[in-house]
Amino acid sequence: MKFVRPWPVLLGTTIERIFEMRYGTSGMLFLFLLGVGVRTRNPTCLTIAAVLLGLLLAER
Repeated sequence: MKFVRPWPVLLGTTIERIFEMRYGTSGMLFLFLLGVGVRTRNPTCLTIAAVLLGLLLAER
């Protein structure tokens, strides 16, 4: 049985919580679209995530 290293899981959870606290639901949507785009190599999801990130950063 393989054991999962806890560091990637802890890092991912920490980043999600920081985005959720700072940017709310839009930040979580950005992380979701970014994750889907990277895993499936979908340029549409990556483009939407990049635009959403730009809007989030311009808002602050």
